Amino acid sequence: MTKFKPALGLSNNHLQSMLSSSGPRQFFEKRRANQLLRLAKQHIITTPQGVTLEGFLTLHNSATPSAKGLAIILHGWEGCADSLYVLSSGQKLLDVGYDVFRLNFRDHGDTHHLNPELFNSARLEEVAEAVKYLCVEFGGKHNLLCGYSLGGNFCLRVANIAKTANINLHQAIAICPVLHPPTTMAELSSGFPLYEQYFVAKWKRSLIKKLRHHPQLGYGRALKKLKTLDDMNLFFVDGFTDFASRDDYFEAYSVIDNGLSQLAIPTTIITSEDDPMIPAKHLNSLHQSRWLSIELQAKGGHCAFIKNWKFESWASDRIAELAS
Repeated sequence: MTKFKPALGLSNNHLQSMLSSSGPRQFFEKRRANQLLRLAKQHIITTPQGVTLEGFLTLHNSATPSAKGLAIILHGWEGCADSLYVLSSGQKLLDVGYDVFRLNFRDHGDTHHLNPELFNSARLEEVAEAVKYLCVEFGGKHNLLCGYSLGGNFCLRVANIAKTANINLHQAIAICPVLHPPTTMAELSSGFPLYEQYFVAKWKRSLIKKLRHHPQLGYGRALKKLKTLDDMNLFFVDGFTDFASRDDYFEAYSVIDNGLSQLAIPTTIITSEDDPMIPAKHLNSLHQSRWLSIELQAKGGHCAFIKNWKFESWASDRIAELAS
């Protein structure tokens, strides 16, 4: 395993985390991912349960089948298929011979109109069904699932049920995955204030967009009064999920303890000791398995691992290396 070593001036975990999806990296990453974006074709997936999801498929060579297989990439909470970290890893995987599918979760990207019910992080079935369909429809000799942050959490949970659910996956890679949701929410609420402000603002924008398409949800007046992530989680878990409490909801997508006890495909977690949202201590609480490898780096922030002042990601390089 190669070790991540940031360039001089890029060691700060908050700087790393912010550069992951914003700032001057936008210009560089969209240029680097030109092929991935230019050749992408939109696909609409309808699961057996009637859920509609959107994504974008890029073939590594449109004239021939994929030499390696299909790489499916899952973005983080309030990210999308065009998030910079998704574009970075997507282009790298395209370069090493994979077809690449960038999936939007429900109510992410511009998909708020597709389903009447709200997104929540416990909706594993629809993501698993989408991955299953993609592996059948576009899969090849080696199918890879890759996810970041909350997408990394979904990645681990899909990998955990892949064999029992007959999902034709061969490998999973999760970058800075959410491990214990109550801890991550506590870190966001009480840590560096910019993170909570960022997610409150993005979540509110998403919920307002949803309401424009589905006014029957009727939470508009209440939303104006909600100021913190705690406020929003309490309101929406209570009013828009079947969970009896916020704790029950968080437990539904936790992966610690026995959450990964069914793993039967090679699965790698890449994360950092200085992640400001996901404490590395919870890695010790994961179910030990011969299928699970953990690559813990000293630096890297949250889903960043920016290695130089061209804002290139070491994590994208490592994903391509692991998938080769």
